[in-house]
Amino acid sequence: MQHLDDARAQAMEFLTGFLRDKGDDCRVLLVTDVSARFSVILWRPDSDWKTGRDEIDEGLRRVSSKYWSGRVLRGFHQPPDGPWQKDAWDQASSCGGGADGLRVLERHRAKAGWFEAPDEPRWSIAGADAPRVVLFYSFKGGVGRSTALAACALHLASGGDRVVVLDADLDSPGVGSLLGGLDGITASWGVVDYLLERPVVEDADFDLDDYYHRVPSSLFSGGGEILVFPAGTPGDGYIDKLARLDYGVPQGERKHPFVGLLDHVREELDPRWLLIDARSGLGDVSGFLTGGLCHLHVLFGTMAEASWRGLRMVVDRLGGDRLRRDATQAECIMVAAMAPRTQEALYRELVEQFAERGRNLFTEHYYAQPDPDSGSGEDIWTVDDLEDADAPHVPTAFPYDERLAVFHDLSEVAGSILLKDEPYGVLAERLRESFERLKAGTG
Repeated sequence: MQHLDDARAQAMEFLTGFLRDKGDDCRVLLVTDVSARFSVILWRPDSDWKTGRDEIDEGLRRVSSKYWSGRVLRGFHQPPDGPWQKDAWDQASSCGGGADGLRVLERHRAKAGWFEAPDEPRWSIAGADAPRVVLFYSFKGGVGRSTALAACALHLASGGDRVVVLDADLDSPGVGSLLGGLDGITASWGVVDYLLERPVVEDADFDLDDYYHRVPSSLFSGGGEILVFPAGTPGDGYIDKLARLDYGVPQGERKHPFVGLLDHVREELDPRWLLIDARSGLGDVSGFLTGGLCHLHVLFGTMAEASWRGLRMVVDRLGGDRLRRDATQAECIMVAAMAPRTQEALYRELVEQFAERGRNLFTEHYYAQPDPDSGSGEDIWTVDDLEDADAPHVPTAFPYDERLAVFHDLSEVAGSILLKDEPYGVLAERLRESFERLKAGTG
């Protein structure tokens, strides 16, 4: 049986050979539609177009079988192209491998967050008042991600900073209630409500205070504060709200409501830190937030093989994919989570194994090769940085602590565990140091 991956690879191989034979006077766009069928847009001189169409139809019918739609559409050879042709070409991805005239365009039914996400932070951190936006992400759940975010919020607030937390784990909310308000009470509305209501309600009637609560200062010292936007209130109507969310690009000139939320938080609350808890896995929200909108990405993994398979996709998105588009990597930090510490020797061995796997992963999917002629190593991470103690692949290790699985109230563990020097304090300090380095690089 021929699978879609095989059919696509064989189609690209055939089209690469087709272009090699025809020379520079030809371009081809391979389109995979939402039903997993292939079509082609062919740019050739008018006198040669029909011959090229027939050759492509025969070749793809042979190598791609049932996945070939039989459709070869004309691309006007002389500029300007029609608007739909130019848009299709611009949206497509280059195939590499020397086939400059071949691009691939994937059409999708869902997961718009992964394909239409902002690829740059909303603002530069060069300004003294610019909030630092940090995403906490894990491919697999149950690794202590939300707890680590809560701990970092406590540490940063203990340093005197105002911290805003957004619970963007909309399908499985957690950090909003973990960092509850006075007597554990949380805001009645949250991120889901904001995303739906902000485009509808006029500015004069809109009150940001409805969507967040304040964490009691008794949980930390130092004069800072923590403001938390929960995901929402799960219960009657919550799924209806989730079903209305769209992470695609809004029509017209409107910015996405989540981007508007970041702007609104900055303008009205003026935080030093903006910490976002993302949904694990490959959901729309995680796709939207790992595209480059955040300044720093804290990535949690374990030694489980499934964890590494997922991290590979995200690390490549943050690093290798951006390099292939001539952009700089998005900044990230690795966390080795859930390492058992019943035996110190075993714990250290597992952390070393995690570090080695991270080193290999980042070498293949994140770090660039240095280019002495262009000085590329000055503003991006390269393989020359592998021995740097602050390099993204070097993990902060979080041993498993069974006390964090059974506590009922954050006050039970805030002082005894989360505010200890290690490991949560180490991660919080690493956040600070990362932004000092980033800020120095923007000057």
